Formats: sequence, structure tokens, C-alpha cells
Amino acid sequence: MQKPFYGWIIVGVSFLVGFTESGVFQNILSIFMKPMVEEFGWSRASVTGAIALGSLCGGFLSMAVGPLLDRHGPRMLTFWGILLLSLGLGAMTFVARIWQLYLFFGIGRMVAVGLLSLAVSVSIANWFDRLRGRAMGIAKIGERLGSALLPLMVQFLILALGWRMAWGALGAVVFLMSGVPALLFLRRRPEDMGLSPDGASRVPIAKEACASSNPADDPLPDAEPVWTRAQAVHTRAFWILTLLSSLIPFMQAGINFHMYPFLTDQGFSPTSAVWILTTVAVFGMAGSAVWGVLTERYGIRNLMAVNVVGNGLIFILLYWAVLYRPDGVWGIGVVFPLAALHGLFHGGRNPMLPLLWAGFFGRRSMGSVFSLANPFYFTANAIGPVFAGFCFDIFGSYAFPFYFFAVVFFISGAITLRMRPPRIPDDSL
Repeated sequence: MQKPFYGWIIVGVSFLVGFTESGVFQNILSIFMKPMVEEFGWSRASVTGAIALGSLCGGFLSMAVGPLLDRHGPRMLTFWGILLLSLGLGAMTFVARIWQLYLFFGIGRMVAVGLLSLAVSVSIANWFDRLRGRAMGIAKIGERLGSALLPLMVQFLILALGWRMAWGALGAVVFLMSGVPALLFLRRRPEDMGLSPDGASRVPIAKEACASSNPADDPLPDAEPVWTRAQAVHTRAFWILTLLSSLIPFMQAGINFHMYPFLTDQGFSPTSAVWILTTVAVFGMAGSAVWGVLTERYGIRNLMAVNVVGNGLIFILLYWAVLYRPDGVWGIGVVFPLAALHGLFHGGRNPMLPLLWAGFFGRRSMGSVFSLANPFYFTANAIGPVFAGFCFDIFGSYAFPFYFFAVVFFISGAITLRMRPPRIPDDSL
């Protein structure tokens, strides 16, 4: 009897890592924001600065981590990253000054976006080829599940124990969920275990075909190109994909962070607002799997264009529904379905972006090339919440930034349709 493919264990561990990574997402800090602002008198823009700082530092961290993931694999890097993330969250229990928020939360955010997110994408890209879409989609459900469950847990703990103890409990949950599994089960590539991507039968390779391979790497049973960073940055595809990978987190981060305060500003109770965010996250899980599987059947560029344009329209409808909703059950009945649709589309982009990078530049180059674009990705991710918070502080509402984000959705769709795969470097095979 054939053993189950070990790659699905990699998917399971990546799922757990994604779950813990969501402990420093925008929607988590946004729930802590109001009680912390009330206690310390900080502005909303200053609190979003912690997200910005951590995202910026994470982008540059990923540039150093990417080649290490390609060469040595994710196991030890991921374990130490999860430990550091947990310690940062636990230290938030003792915050008394704004610089401590920036330090403790910023460290956790830096590790999550600069290491853990990249490790998940690289791991799945290395272990799967033909089934990469569904594997990436399943792994990315972990982020959505964390976004669904952790806000509920955090809101309950804040009400029961106060915001300080809630930070400590969050740090403990993060470590217990994924630290030990990552240490025990993560592996670099299927070739290291005598396997092939997707669990396919290994195809013998003549020694002559491997003469130019890096001696530190095992030969692969396929002939995919290996891109260096210098080769990648000289392609038009790299910069167009980098632009798309910057616009998407700009709008996503801005919306995710400010949706909770927007909902409560419009009269929703804190509990109702969390349930709306949970609805987005739950349907985001379904979206991650559904859109991931669709990429195996249809062109990913067309799917991405449909996703971002459709999500732009849905987000505008959701904004109007919250802003102008009638009182009573009818108003709630409009908001929750639109939140579900928003989550369905929003979750679909999580697997599609790394799939685009892996499809354009190959799995062996995933860490090195993808991480090179991450400073742009996370700079945009940092600017989005600060931009929206700054606009709120000036205008007293979220109208301008939210309409601006909707326009960015449509621009992203047009850019997606213009992308073309890069020409394979002649010296890579």
C-alpha cells in the first residue's frame, strides 16, 4: 500500500503556521486599539504605525531570509520565528509607552510577514507542481481561520480579563499552535526524502543533465529554470508583478485594519463588529480553497483580474450598506451577506499571489526572487493603514480612503491583464 504523500503533512504544518501568523494581522491590533487608545490617549494613526514599522522591517528581513529558505529549508527558521513572535506578543502585556508597542508588536509583525509568510509560500511551492493551486489554497486557509477565531478569542479575553492579559494569552496560543509541529515536520523539498513534487514517481536523470547544478542542491526530476536575483530584476514581468504585489496589500491592509473601528463608529456593537470580521474571515477560508483549485483549471491572470475587480465592486456595496443601512434585521441582513462575499474574494488572493510568483520564476527560485519584491510589498502594506488613519484624523471619516481603495482594486485588475511570463534565462537549464 502506497504511503500518503508527505507533502500533505507540509500543507498541514503550513496551515498551522498561517494560523499563528494571523496573530499580528491588522484586524487583531484594531480590536486592541480602542482600549489602548482610551488608556494612553494615543491617536489611531500612531497605533497603526506599529503595523507600518513591523511591515517595513519584515520586508527587508525577507530579503535575507529568502535565499536561506531556498538553500536550507524552513524548519529551524520557522521554529525560531514562531518563538520570537510569541515572545513579542507576550511582552505586550507590559506596554506602557508608545515605543514599547512599536518594539514588541513590531518584532512580532516583522517575523510574521518577513519570515513565516514567506516560509509557507516557499514550502508549498517546493512540494507541489500540478496540485500547487489546491495545496496553496488549503495552506492559506490557516491565515483565514486565524483571522476568524483569534478576533473572537481576543474580544472575549479583553472583556473578561482586560487587554493586557489578552495579549499574553494570544502569545501562548500562537506558540502552542505551530512551534513544535514546525520543528518536527517541516522539510525543504521532496527530493530530500527521495520523493517528487505532488508525489509523482521519480524520473531518473542522467548525470550529464545535472552537470551545471548547484552541488548543494539535489537534482530535480523536471527541467524548470533557476532564476538568480540579477536575472529576475532585469525582466519586465518582475516589476509588473512587484507593482501588483504592492497595490494589493496597500488596499487590503488599509481595509482590514480600519474595518473594525469603522463598523463601531457607525453604531455596531464591538461584538457585532467582530462577528462581521469573523464572517469575512470564515468565507475567506472558503475563498482560499475555491480560488486555489480554480487556478489549476483556468488562467491565473484572468482569475486574478476577475477577483480584484469583483472585490472592488463588492467592497463599495459593503461600505454603502454599513453607512446607509436601515435599522433592524434588514440592515444586518444586507451587511453580513456582503461581508461574506467580500471574504470569499479577499481570501482568494492569498494563494494566487505566491502562485503567480512560483509560476513565473519557478519553485527553486521562489524564496530568493519572491523575497526580493517583499520590501515593496510590505512598504505598501505599512502605508495602507497609516494612509487610512491619517485621512480619518483629517476628515473625520473613512469616505476618502475607502473610495480610494476601491479605485486601487480596479487599477490592479487592469495591471493583471497586462502581465506576461518572463523569458526563461538561457543559462538556467
